[in-house]
Amino acid sequence: MSRSNIFKLADAAPVEAATWPGPPSLSMQQLWFTIQRLQWASLVVVPADGTSSAEEFGRPLYEVGKLAMGDRLRLLDARELKADRTASLILDMTGANRPHNAGSREWSERVVVMIESVLAAPSAIPVALAADAAILGIELGKTSLAGARETISLVGAHRFLGCVTLAPP
Repeated sequence: MSRSNIFKLADAAPVEAATWPGPPSLSMQQLWFTIQRLQWASLVVVPADGTSSAEEFGRPLYEVGKLAMGDRLRLLDARELKADRTASLILDMTGANRPHNAGSREWSERVVVMIESVLAAPSAIPVALAADAAILGIELGKTSLAGARETISLVGAHRFLGCVTLAPP
């Protein structure tokens, strides 16, 4: 039985292939290759407040990771997660937490999970806490500093490996 690389929890249209004009930015590539060296199997992409979407941050990061890891990287879109589906998502997400070989630092599979802001969707909090690591998404000129601070406090500063910033359109 093969696993799909993308898992959509809501009954909306499936996540499609990248629609980005060209390759992801150099900064996104640098972020991926920096965090790829660290030990994690599940990475949650958390918008700093309710004004942004994890899609804007998580999809380009996933695209870079997919080029580097191929089918060993999955994307879970949990932006419209219902409270009764939280446990099954966490089980699927943490199932990726298997090293290749005993004592190995290489993970057999990794997963990037896009969630809604933990400030706007309380059901996203347990998902963020169950992940091995997190990336904070900030839109310059749009994201509030107070929202970013509260998100970091809720998820735990020690979980964040980095931050993705998007310039205003």
